[in-house]
Amino acid sequence: MWAIRTCNGDCERPTSRIMKAWTRPGWWPWPRLIVYSVAVAAVVVAGSLFGTGWYYGNVLKDQALVPDHKPHLLDLRVVAVGGDQVTLRAKGGSGNDEGWSWRGTYGLEWPGGYGQVGEIRSIDGLQVVRDFRPVHSTLAEGAMARIDSFTFPGDPVQAFGIGFEEVVVAGELGPLPAWFVPGRSDTWAIFVHGKDSNRREVLRILPTLQRLGFPVLVITYRNDEGVAPDPGGFHRYGLAEWRDLEAAVAYALDHGARRLLPIGFSMGGGIVANFLYESPLARQVAAVVFDSPMLDFGATIDMKAKASGLPGLVAGPVKWAAGLRYGIDWSRLDYIRRADQLGAPILLFHSESDAMVPVSVSDRLAKARPDLVTYRRTPDAGHVRSWNVDPAGYEAALADFLRPFAGD
Repeated sequence: MWAIRTCNGDCERPTSRIMKAWTRPGWWPWPRLIVYSVAVAAVVVAGSLFGTGWYYGNVLKDQALVPDHKPHLLDLRVVAVGGDQVTLRAKGGSGNDEGWSWRGTYGLEWPGGYGQVGEIRSIDGLQVVRDFRPVHSTLAEGAMARIDSFTFPGDPVQAFGIGFEEVVVAGELGPLPAWFVPGRSDTWAIFVHGKDSNRREVLRILPTLQRLGFPVLVITYRNDEGVAPDPGGFHRYGLAEWRDLEAAVAYALDHGARRLLPIGFSMGGGIVANFLYESPLARQVAAVVFDSPMLDFGATIDMKAKASGLPGLVAGPVKWAAGLRYGIDWSRLDYIRRADQLGAPILLFHSESDAMVPVSVSDRLAKARPDLVTYRRTPDAGHVRSWNVDPAGYEAALADFLRPFAGD
């Protein structure tokens, strides 16, 4: 039997005895010090992580959420030009990110003029000699210029002599200008450019699409220059922009399209993916082309944090703070998690050296849907530059994939 102890009011609770022991003079309070130290350390770490997350949340907003249409920096000086070569010198600190030493074929833009650079003949420090072909205007020594990955200037007429119409799509927030290039097929290609980019991004692949007979609709969407901004003022990486693609698809269906071929570059890939998930018009999609698609915005931020030298522990608070402050739903921006809902064949280009969007995201898509995805994982091309590194190979892969959908 358990003995029941009674108390006449002068008994101490066990916890009271412990607290008196902790505060008794001469008693060494190691347990108390440990508890206090751990608590203080936890508060300091939590505060540090919160402050770091808040600070880098501002960086994320400025660099990834706020639309940026500032003019491109002319960061290369023309040292010499003659025959079929040009010598360019980069400003100190420009590095490979500015394009002067990218391998492949690119545009060279200078005030009032445009040309193309190709094979690298020599590199000495920040100076490079490359093959050069003028397109329009004369390039003079001493001029400032920049490398342009879009490679071709202007619009379809200026770049290739390909005729097109300026049309307007009635978007949810207002008019959305678009280029329309006619074609003989009733399957329309609809091109969606990347973040802070423009319609000229399509020019590298436009001749291939035209040769196959696809009508091509090259669209704009909210936050583009000259187009109504999103009500929140931020890029939404497909969560809102898909409605503008849906409006363009409705325009195509109203003007003779029977099937659709969405093509998304970079953030345009996320826009296309969410359209496929959210729009009833996605039933009309025959096939999809992705190039360096941003299909998991959170993975992109993780990669950027690591490249900036931030510990992995910090990336979580940064994303938490940004999500809280700017309404970012990270789980909804992982479009791979819904890959089981995809139904159309996909041609996927992505470079192993992409420093903007991790190639691992495209690896996940290819692994999740091997039944749908034809994957061109290219080495050493960078972000949305697989065409630039190997134009002939890229165009052959694109044509082989799309030919069955051309309707000839």
